[in-house]
Amino acid sequence: MPRQGQNRVYGTGGWEVDLARHELRSLGLVVPVGSRAFEILEVLVRSAGEVVAKDDLMHRIWPGAIVAENTLYVHMHALRKAFRSDRGMLKTVSGLGYRLAGDWEIRDEGLSADRVVVETTATPGEAFGANFLMAAPT
Repeated sequence: MPRQGQNRVYGTGGWEVDLARHELRSLGLVVPVGSRAFEILEVLVRSAGEVVAKDDLMHRIWPGAIVAENTLYVHMHALRKAFRSDRGMLKTVSGLGYRLAGDWEIRDEGLSADRVVVETTATPGEAFGANFLMAAPT
């Protein structure tokens, strides 16, 4: 049985975080992010704009593991890169942790939609590029 809220899609502006599909979408297009980065994003979007302590994030994403702070930093950098010009939505609160800014709302719960997958072609330091592939409806 799925956890409560597991099928939620949170959205603000043109951005969506689909918890069931583990997808970050911009204007309906899937923006690739790694699984750990997505887990961090999920914690932040569920926190409804509240600051999530750095140690709390690390314990929730890597339970029982000893993880260096730079590991969290690398994944936060990947999320900022995925948000491109909206990278400012990921706020670092000095000495406390991180928060996801914006007016995030639950857009739907458990609804399935066709999707478009974006395959990243950018290399580090380049602008975001994409090839668009239509995925089969699920």
